[in-house]
Amino acid sequence: MAIGIGAGGIGGLGVEQLSPPVQSPLATAASGGTILAGTYIYAVTAINALGETTISNEQTIVTTGSTSTVTVTWAAVTGATGYKLYKTAAGGLTGTELFYKAVGLVTTDIDTAPGAPAGAIPATNTANTPGVYAAPTKFFPFNSESITTPQDTVFRRPIRQSADVIGAIPGNFHVEGELALESLEDVVLYFLWASRTIVVRTGSNPNWIYTITPTAAAVANKTLSLTFVRNGIVYGYTGVCLSSFTFGIDNGILTFNTNIQGRDEAVQSLPVPTWPATTPFGAGQYNVEIPTGSVVLDTDTFEFTVEDNAEAQFRLKSTGRGAQFIKYGERSSTMTMERDFESRTDYDAYKALTSQSITLLATKGVNNQISLLAPVSIKDTYEVGLSGQGDLVRASVSYQNIIDGTGKSWQIVIKTQETIIP
Repeated sequence: MAIGIGAGGIGGLGVEQLSPPVQSPLATAASGGTILAGTYIYAVTAINALGETTISNEQTIVTTGSTSTVTVTWAAVTGATGYKLYKTAAGGLTGTELFYKAVGLVTTDIDTAPGAPAGAIPATNTANTPGVYAAPTKFFPFNSESITTPQDTVFRRPIRQSADVIGAIPGNFHVEGELALESLEDVVLYFLWASRTIVVRTGSNPNWIYTITPTAAAVANKTLSLTFVRNGIVYGYTGVCLSSFTFGIDNGILTFNTNIQGRDEAVQSLPVPTWPATTPFGAGQYNVEIPTGSVVLDTDTFEFTVEDNAEAQFRLKSTGRGAQFIKYGERSSTMTMERDFESRTDYDAYKALTSQSITLLATKGVNNQISLLAPVSIKDTYEVGLSGQGDLVRASVSYQNIIDGTGKSWQIVIKTQETIIP
């Protein structure tokens, strides 16, 4: 193979969860059951040991008489351990299906009776598959990556008439490294989903609002498979979640840098990327609010960092050397910025440990935004000095973000046309 350069690289991600089934058109028979005449809507979900997917595409059927049956058919979902079936009452509306039956590893079922359906359709996909490779469904441009796979090889030095290493035994293996991106709202969303967070979606298609809030969980909300192509060679990293992330501004562009941890790696098929058309946030598209709601115009640098201290965890097993899971530790949320120094007010607030709410809003329009909120920030350091005759007097300020009355130390709101069901 010829020598390559970074320009030929590809980066993509897939969410490690079961996909909802794809349902085929329904069929009905006028005899053999006790289903009454009416119009019914059916849906199917897939299940595994961890949870249940959201529903399949809905299908509608019209029955006649009072002895009808309905045949429900769907495509098998790889990794599923069974399926759940949902239906509406006669004349029911879309989205009002109720659970009526669970089945095993089959792809068709005949509904023969009205029954007593109960239990709403799932609002989120909880059928996670951490560590199982998911082919990329979202490709992203990136500035650099340094994803590595440390393995704790044991080099043997027993006493046996030799002063040398006599062999090596494979040790534990995991994934770690850094990834630097432009902060595209439709890409960053996925990475924050694979963190110690809760993601809530509001709004309506096509303009969605995702509110991302930290939790005290031991593991990530979701895990990702990251696929990178380096000089035509494909690397597939599994069980990936964020250990830390930083939003910053570089030459006017909003950036997103993250340190990741993952479980394992294996060769995968070469993907064919479809690149997003999203453009980065740039100069003239920011509001810095100190406190939140009061725009200031004296800031030219900004970093917002969350460190969750993720660590690979290894267990005795016979299914490979990769990490069993990634656990989180203590969290710290910090900010830094430089401001024009014009009075003692901010410095005195630093000395008094006065808290402030701080918001950075990056906006390309009402439906494409990233908002970073620190509801309670206390200045940790405040440095101001005289560096030269012609230099502006600036203040370098760092903040520790602490929890507010609802228990959150930060919150991110993303407005985008990207559709996920968190």
